Amino acid sequence: MTFRVLQLGAGTRGRMWGKVAKMSDDVLTAAIVDPSQASLDLYSAENPETPAFTDLESALSSGQFDAAILVTPPDGHLQQMRRLFDAGLPILAEKPLATTLKDAAAIVEMADAARLPMSVGLNFRYLPVNQTMRQWLTGEKLGQVGFGQFNYRTNRNGKRPGINRYPLVMEHPMMLEQTIHHLDLIRFVHGREVETIACREWNPPWSMYAHEANVNCLLGLEGGVEVNYHGTWSGGWNVYNFEWRVDCADGILVQRKLHSDLAYARSVDPELIDIATPDAAPYYDDSVSLLAEFISSVRNGSPAPCDGRDHLRSLSLCFAGIESSQKGVAVSMSEFYEKNDLSRVLV
Repeated sequence: MTFRVLQLGAGTRGRMWGKVAKMSDDVLTAAIVDPSQASLDLYSAENPETPAFTDLESALSSGQFDAAILVTPPDGHLQQMRRLFDAGLPILAEKPLATTLKDAAAIVEMADAARLPMSVGLNFRYLPVNQTMRQWLTGEKLGQVGFGQFNYRTNRNGKRPGINRYPLVMEHPMMLEQTIHHLDLIRFVHGREVETIACREWNPPWSMYAHEANVNCLLGLEGGVEVNYHGTWSGGWNVYNFEWRVDCADGILVQRKLHSDLAYARSVDPELIDIATPDAAPYYDDSVSLLAEFISSVRNGSPAPCDGRDHLRSLSLCFAGIESSQKGVAVSMSEFYEKNDLSRVLV
C-alpha cells in the first residue's frame, strides 16, 4: 500500500526529500507546502505531479496522509508540529528539533500526548561508514576504546545559490546546524553518552556568518573515553578537510573523508588498511534508509528511529557546549539535565 506523505518545506533540502521519496518503495509525496511561491516553483519543476500549497490548512484539507515530513527552519517547528499532531500525523522532522531546549522538550511531550511516532532527520547515522564504525567500536575489535579526534574544516559559502541562507544570521550556526550532526555521530558510533563537555565557540574576523562559525569541544564519554572535536565553517581554505581518528588499546580506526573512506591499523601495522564499506550517496541513500525505518514504525508500532528523546540528548550537548563557552567552565550533563528540567523528559 502506498505511503502518502505531506511535506512541509520546498527549499534545497526539501527538493532533496522529494527525490528521496521517489527513491523509496511505495512512497508518494501527496502534497508539498511552502509559503514561498518561488520555492514551490522550483520544487514543482522537478515534481509536477505533486499538488503544491502555500499554506498548511489548504494542504491538510486536500486529502488523507499517513505522515508528515518537516523540512522547514527550526524556529517554526513547535507551532507546525502542534498542528500536525492535532491532525493525527506522525512526523519525521529535520534537525534541530527546535532552537531552544524548552521548545524541543515540549515537542517530545506533544508526541507522547498524541501517541504518535516522531523521528528526527539524523540520516548520517545510516551511512555505511558510520554503521561500520559503530560495529568496530562497540565490538572493541581494536581493544579498549581510549580517545578520539574529530576534525571538520571547511569554508562554507553560505551565499552560494541553492543553499539555505538562514544560517548566515542565526545564532550559533555552526553548533546548531552542523556540529549537532557530529556530536550525534560521536554518541552513535561509540554507543556511549557524554558525561561532560568543555567548549569554546568563536567567529574569525573574516567570517560571513553573523555569529560563531567555529566550535571546539572536549567531550568526556561514559567509560573514560575522551573525544576532542573541532569544526569550522569559516576556515582559510575552500576545500573540505576531514579526519576522524579513534585510538584504542590495540590500534586505531580512521575515517579519512567526509561520509566515506574508513581504515584501521593495529599497533604493529606499518600502514593503514582499508575497510570495505558499501557505496552510498550521502543525503539520499541514508535518508532512504531512515525513511524506511520511520515508515515501519508507523505501520508496525515499532520504536521510532532517531526519536525525539534521543535527539534531545544531542541537542542538549549543543546547548551545554554554548553554556560552557559563555561561562568558561566544563559542564556536567547530569547537572545540565536537572537544571533545565530535562531529566523527567529523557526517562
